[in-house]
Amino acid sequence: MEFGIPLSRFDPNHVRWGSPRIGPFRRTVPFAYEEGQINFHSVILCLQPLRIVEMDTLRNQIILEEPRKASFLSKIEQFQNLVQQSLLKHANQWTEGCKKAIEGAIPLQPLFKNKRLSLYLSSQSDSLSFFEDGKSTQYSETSIKPGDLVRITVKLQGLSLQMVEDNIWTGKSRIQHHILQIYKIKEDTT
Repeated sequence: MEFGIPLSRFDPNHVRWGSPRIGPFRRTVPFAYEEGQINFHSVILCLQPLRIVEMDTLRNQIILEEPRKASFLSKIEQFQNLVQQSLLKHANQWTEGCKKAIEGAIPLQPLFKNKRLSLYLSSQSDSLSFFEDGKSTQYSETSIKPGDLVRITVKLQGLSLQMVEDNIWTGKSRIQHHILQIYKIKEDTT
């Protein structure tokens, strides 16, 4: 059983880094979470209710923002900044044995930018738990739309270092994540 951390209780400073896992076209540095006696082998966040601003069905992307002047997403921004700093500090260690396509800047594809959170849905919609009107239903492209209020549970799997053939690191990276659940909310309960 895995437990989720409410975003309001999440402290990005408690995220720990594992050893890079080598896979096809990427190396993933897994995340863990340690706070006092609590040790999670993965980072699962239960987000506050967020408003859907945009959906890109071709890219399976959902763009969200806080419906009010709340500042919970600032924790995602703080986490993203910590990931960027760690990438700059540990890039050589995490890419040991790799060739580099470019030297210099190490861009991190942002999850959070301009007060908006960009997440990607699985291309296999049947793997997503979707709840509406208090019950589980099958998710489809028409289940949610811009303007809807949703609460999302997302697993932050690790830092994905993008590779190409012949073990060459492109210099690009992103925070690998997986949306586990979406709860569609009828009224603004924030």
